[in-house]
Amino acid sequence: MIQLPEGFDSIFRYIVVVSQRAEQLVNGAKPRSESRHDKSTLVAVDDVLEGKVAWRILTQAELDAQRQAIVDQLRAEVGVNEADEATDVAIPDVLPTSDVTAAVEAVAGSIEEGEPDDELARLQKLLGMAGRAKGVADDDLDEPDTIDLDDAAEELDGSADADKDDEN
Repeated sequence: MIQLPEGFDSIFRYIVVVSQRAEQLVNGAKPRSESRHDKSTLVAVDDVLEGKVAWRILTQAELDAQRQAIVDQLRAEVGVNEADEATDVAIPDVLPTSDVTAAVEAVAGSIEEGEPDDELARLQKLLGMAGRAKGVADDDLDEPDTIDLDDAAEELDGSADADKDDEN
């Protein structure tokens, strides 16, 4: 098991501090300790283990201020002003909270009984399906070509006999 350095209450906090220090080193910060390593992550570990990296847990007010600064920066980059935003607009629920069965019945009631479903008929015609959509006349659809299996077998046998004659 890993022995935590002094001053750290959990391995997770230690990893976060080391990773943030490594990011600083990648972005051009100078190492604070002598290290025999070249990788920024290992140099960051050496900096933290030697106690040359100060860290503290932020208060909730500091976290809120930091988040607000990030939001303001993003708004400035995108060009959104506070006045442009609609504050009274309700955000709709992702999932419907009303009675779903009433909506389904309303849609089903709008389709008249006996009315042919043209989309279904076109799809069946495109796929060459033998079945017919309800209300579609027989002359609206083309009959698929049928193949007599006995005739096809005789043709195959005849072509096989002709191949044998050609070889002799």
